[in-house]
Amino acid sequence: MKPEKFFLQGLHLLANINLNLYSKLKSEAKAKPEITFIGEKKVGDVQSQLFIFNADTLKEVAQLKHFDEFERHNDGSHVLWLNFYGLHDTNLFEALGRCIGIDRFTLRQIVDTTQRPKVEEYDHYLFFSVKSILIKENQLHVEQLSFLLGNTYLISFQEEKGDHFGHIRHKIRENLGVIRKKGSDYLLAQLLDAILDNYFETLDSIRRNMALLGETTLSNPKQATLLGIEDTKKSTELIKKALMPLKEALTNILNGRTNFISKTDKKYFRDLKNSCSSALEELESAQKTLEGLTNIYFSSLSQKMNETMKVLTTVATIFIPLTFIAGIYGMNFEYMPELKLKSGYFIVLGFMFFVLILMLIYFKIKKWI
Repeated sequence: MKPEKFFLQGLHLLANINLNLYSKLKSEAKAKPEITFIGEKKVGDVQSQLFIFNADTLKEVAQLKHFDEFERHNDGSHVLWLNFYGLHDTNLFEALGRCIGIDRFTLRQIVDTTQRPKVEEYDHYLFFSVKSILIKENQLHVEQLSFLLGNTYLISFQEEKGDHFGHIRHKIRENLGVIRKKGSDYLLAQLLDAILDNYFETLDSIRRNMALLGETTLSNPKQATLLGIEDTKKSTELIKKALMPLKEALTNILNGRTNFISKTDKKYFRDLKNSCSSALEELESAQKTLEGLTNIYFSSLSQKMNETMKVLTTVATIFIPLTFIAGIYGMNFEYMPELKLKSGYFIVLGFMFFVLILMLIYFKIKKWI
C-alpha cells in the first residue's frame, strides 16, 4: 500500500472517530441538561428542615446533611416533609435527585427563579411551581416556591428563609387539626393555601393604598399621585400574571387524573381554585378602579387649569378698559381736553373704579365668577 493512501485512510478513520465522539457527547448533553441556578442568591448556605410524622409520632431534623434519613423513613408508614431555604446549591439538589429519582429537567426548573407557575406530573412525583407575593417595606416582594409531591412525601423549595408556613409547622408539632392524620397531598393543599393568604394580604394592602390615592386624586392631585397610581397598576398586573397560571395549574389537577392526589382531598384543591378566582375578580375590580382614578386625575388637572384660565381671563378682561383709559390720558399731546382740570386726576380714577365695579357686577350676573 502506498504511504499516501495509508495516510488518507488514517485521516478518514480519525475523522469518523471524532464525529462519533462528538455525536455521543452531544446526545449525552441533551440527555443530561446542565443544571444552573438562575436568580438572586438570597441566603448564605442552603438550609433544610425535615418533618417525619404520622398520627402518633413526630420526628424533626433541623439540618439534613445526608439523605439517608429521608430514604430510611420513606417506607409509607410516615409522611415526610423536606423543606429547603435557598436554591443556589445545585450539587445538593443533584444529589437529592439521584436519591429519589428526580428528573433533571425538573431540577432545572426548581433552580430557575424565572419560571412561570406550572404543574407537571412524572412517574414518581407531581411537580408544582408557584410565586408567592408579599408587600415588604412598601415594595412588592416576589418569591418562587416549588414542590415535589410523592405518595408519601412532599419536598418544598424556597428562595429564602421566610415564615410562609410557620402556622403549619405549629400544627404539625402540636398535632392540631387533621394535618398529621392526612397524607402528603393534604399537606401540599395547606401550603398552597398559605401562599394564597399572602396574595389576599397583598390585595388588602393595595386596596388601602388605592383609598389613599383616591382621596389625594380628588382633593389635591399631584404628579406623585399619578406615579403612585401607575406603580399600583404595575403591582396588580404582576399579581395577575402570577395568579393566572396558578389557577390554570389547579384546574389541570382537578380536570385530570393524577395518582398523587386522592379523590377525597381534591375538594381542598377545588377550594384553592375558587380562592384564585376570587382574587382575580378583586384584581379586575382594582384595575378598573385604578383606571378610573387615572381619568379623574387628568379631569381634575383639566378642571384646575380651567379655573386658573378663568381667573386670568377675568383679570385681563377687567384691566383692558382700565388700560385703555390710562392709555388715552397717557398720550403726550399738548392740547387735550380735561388736562387743565384741577380734579381731572381724581375724576379719571373714579371713572376707572366705576368701570371696575360695573364689570364685576356683570361677571357675577353672568356667573362667570
